[in-house]
Amino acid sequence: MNDRQMRTSRRSVLASAGAALAATAGCLGETDDEPPEAYTTPAAEEFDGVVDSQWLEENLDDVHLLDVRDADAFDDARIPGAYHFPDSEMLDSYAEETDDGFEASPDVIAWTLAQAGIEPDDDVVVYGAESDLWETYAIYTLNALGHEGRVSLLDGGFTVWDAAGGETVSEAPEAREASYEADLDLDVVATREFVADNVDEEGAAIPILDMRTPEEYWGVDERGDLDRFGHVAGATNLNFVQSIDDEAGRLRSPEELETLWIDDAGLSADETTVAYCQTAIRASVGWFVLDQLGFEDVRNYEGSWADWGTLSEEDGYYYTTGEDTGRVVDTFA
Repeated sequence: MNDRQMRTSRRSVLASAGAALAATAGCLGETDDEPPEAYTTPAAEEFDGVVDSQWLEENLDDVHLLDVRDADAFDDARIPGAYHFPDSEMLDSYAEETDDGFEASPDVIAWTLAQAGIEPDDDVVVYGAESDLWETYAIYTLNALGHEGRVSLLDGGFTVWDAAGGETVSEAPEAREASYEADLDLDVVATREFVADNVDEEGAAIPILDMRTPEEYWGVDERGDLDRFGHVAGATNLNFVQSIDDEAGRLRSPEELETLWIDDAGLSADETTVAYCQTAIRASVGWFVLDQLGFEDVRNYEGSWADWGTLSEEDGYYYTTGEDTGRVVDTFA
């Protein structure tokens, strides 16, 4: 049984238990009002790594929760059992590209997970305010740490849970004691050398997706103190926001995501595919969506443009710059 089949099997067991609970418990929060639009979602129905508020209500006691919102929002109200998972300050610092290559120091994240009572084989649900980039980056990070349990996105996030009358608490959670030893899985990570090995002055040998805005992709919007601006040679631009239904605060439907990524971007699930942005956070949305669409080998370039933009073509790190260069996929722009 492969990892995806294992995740599906685990989900089936939890769903069966949840269905029995739902028969007696009724709707979330037992409210008479109609649930909000993203209370149930097409992505949660289709994808192994996505759940919705209805599913979470039915399975709340069977999963661990990580809240990636800012500290003030977490302190104000959170889903019962949730622990805070800090955003950029911690996630950005667990790995970096150095002159000696890619280095990862995941101990601080492992400690945070242990304090939340999470062990490597536990099932975890990650949520934010809605469905956005910090949630997928946390999921990607746990995968890079080699987490063995299923790590899922709560589609619609805390906003939908709260609007549907879900229980919330404000008292600080107690620290727990668990053992968490990271076993890095770098198959989900693209290093600078991995990208360089697949790029030359003519373009890219594998699909490379730039998840920034077209203006960043062209080098018109210059962000950061870098030596150059533009995109990795041969990369296709697909702004990460196109994968998200902003009105509902959830992922687009599986059919829309297939149209965007497979039909219009021309990607194939059997090709190794790399996503990047400025700091790998926006790119995690692409990494996550492609993983849910069944791509066999999809990687997030951890250094992203903040790394590539400091390098030199003389050393084999090719790039393209200029307005209207490259290819932009703008299906839902």
